[in-house]
Amino acid sequence: MTEPRPNKRDLDAVTIATWVVLALGVALRVIAYTRRSILWLDEAATARNIVERSLSDLLTVPLDYGQAAPKGFLLLEWISMRVLGTGELAFRLVPFLAGTASLFLFYALARRVLTPVGTLAALLFFSVGYWFVVYASDLHPYGLDLALSLAAMVLAIDLCRLDYPRRRVWAAAAFGALAVWFSNGVVLTLFGLGVALGAIAWKARGPAATVRTLWPIALAWGASAGAAVWVATHSFFPTAAEFFAWLWQPGMVPVPRSVDSALWLWQAWRSQLSLFHGWSLDDPTWTSLYVALALIGAVSLVLRRRAEALLVASVVAAYVVVSMAKQYPYDARFVLASMAVLVLGIGESIGIIATAAWGRARPVAVATAVLLCVPPIYRTVAYPPPYQWTVIGAYLTQIRDRWQPGDVVYTTYGRALEVLHSAPRFGLASSDVVVGPCDFDDPRAALRAADALRGRARAWVIVGTGRYFPYSPEYAYLRTIGVQRDSLRPDLPGSIRQAAPQPYDIGTAYLFDLSDSTRLSRATAQSYPISPLLSRVLLGVNRWNCYGVWSPAVRESERRVTVSSRGQALATERSLRDRSGQSREP
Repeated sequence: MTEPRPNKRDLDAVTIATWVVLALGVALRVIAYTRRSILWLDEAATARNIVERSLSDLLTVPLDYGQAAPKGFLLLEWISMRVLGTGELAFRLVPFLAGTASLFLFYALARRVLTPVGTLAALLFFSVGYWFVVYASDLHPYGLDLALSLAAMVLAIDLCRLDYPRRRVWAAAAFGALAVWFSNGVVLTLFGLGVALGAIAWKARGPAATVRTLWPIALAWGASAGAAVWVATHSFFPTAAEFFAWLWQPGMVPVPRSVDSALWLWQAWRSQLSLFHGWSLDDPTWTSLYVALALIGAVSLVLRRRAEALLVASVVAAYVVVSMAKQYPYDARFVLASMAVLVLGIGESIGIIATAAWGRARPVAVATAVLLCVPPIYRTVAYPPPYQWTVIGAYLTQIRDRWQPGDVVYTTYGRALEVLHSAPRFGLASSDVVVGPCDFDDPRAALRAADALRGRARAWVIVGTGRYFPYSPEYAYLRTIGVQRDSLRPDLPGSIRQAAPQPYDIGTAYLFDLSDSTRLSRATAQSYPISPLLSRVLLGVNRWNCYGVWSPAVRESERRVTVSSRGQALATERSLRDRSGQSREP
């Protein structure tokens, strides 16, 4: 299948547009990096591990607070913290550099695989893509996963094109052996690429020549990846391991039974790509459009560039196969490299459409291709970065500005880690923060904790409800025994919120006056009515509040706790929390 050859004027226009899109991608990542608010819950958990530990403990002892990360990534973060301090920009520097590098690595990859028009279209989707922008400014290793995976794909394609020159083979072997210590995702990428490289060389050269040529890659990638996987799988405390196994079970691709896996993947791709163009998942027609374009583009690549198509497709296949084996979740943040391959397919399809007609029909083809690129641009204009994942910073800013002597902040246990990590930078001491309890056996435990606020004329209350926590018992109880004086509203540019917070919204903050003895006499924690249905709901809520990343008072690294079941893990966490205290920063 011959590739279309645009004339020089069109090619110059495409080149200029490509550099404009690259500049746009860099600008979006800079905005996300510099204007994003304080660290959200998972970021705060990772940051506390880095701040609280020596380098040796950070690299040799499993992380606390339900966290896990490659050792190389933790080393880079520790260096950044030591050099630049403990601010948000310091902690997010490594992801930002990786995210910016990913933009240029994706451009290099697209140029090797797609036509100029297809490269432009794919680069546009990648530059403004929600997940790619988010994880270019998030304290997690996922942006580094993407950068290293894209670099590995570029190296693999060049190896094939240049007929496996010895120096490049050794360079690729060294790159892979090092990269697996900085990224878990690149292990899967290298697994797919290694199989694909072997298959391509086997067909072209035969088995003996393939072994002579690729043995450095097979040995270096295999040995180093095996060691990195062993270290990663042994870098969990028991409670964290059970938390991850429970949390990510729905994110595993089902083992094939008829069309179950295909349908599951179709839905997963619809969900992942929906945030690129903004259509609701409730509309299967439009949310399926880009998945269909990605698959059509994959078929076209097989016809045009079989070796390159096999290499990039092997990355998607590796993630799917390992997820089917229940070893790695096929969730958006973990599969950015797979998502990038889908974007290549979209770019290929749009490139085909743009050059599918000649003469009078050509404007129609070009207009159709341009229209397919409008939705991601519209979504970026309508919902620009930074994409905030927490409003705690906005609340703490307003609380600081309104703070008076004698004020106190109450936060539910599920949001405590985020609040405790950020409170000092807003001038709040640990003694100014009261943390709700972790008690999944007693629905009244939260009410008894709220009773500590009785008699205070000013108590700021941050409740953790909404998507994960469907009801806040403290809020309703405090409205019975006190007077709500204020309700804070987040003022965050680029927030993922599309409406003002409602009474039971996640992270909503209120100012209560609990000094009226008449109102205080209306109820106590024991007498306040809780229906049996609500009691069951609260117990479910508290199970979330007591588990994994929502457990700020539990540091297994200091207590060396060993548990073997989720129930025991939760019970142990509650016991440890009781010993460490509820109202002080651990």
